[in-house]
Amino acid sequence: MSLRPSARTEVRRSRYKVAVDAEEGRRRREDNMVEIRKNRREENLLKKRREGLQSSAIAVYCQCLAAR
Repeated sequence: MSLRPSARTEVRRSRYKVAVDAEEGRRRREDNMVEIRKNRREENLLKKRREGLQSSAIAVYCQCLAAR
């Protein structure tokens, strides 16, 4: 029994990469994007905290110099 050419292509498409479901792939991409955004936010917060510590350390150093 031979399939029509269009039916054959449909069969091939349905069997191609069966392991990845469209819905599962979308969910995985969304999870990855959320994780990336969280990491970026955390990095930016750490940078701001470091800058705040450095500026406060400079202020303390200048106060010590002024006291002498």
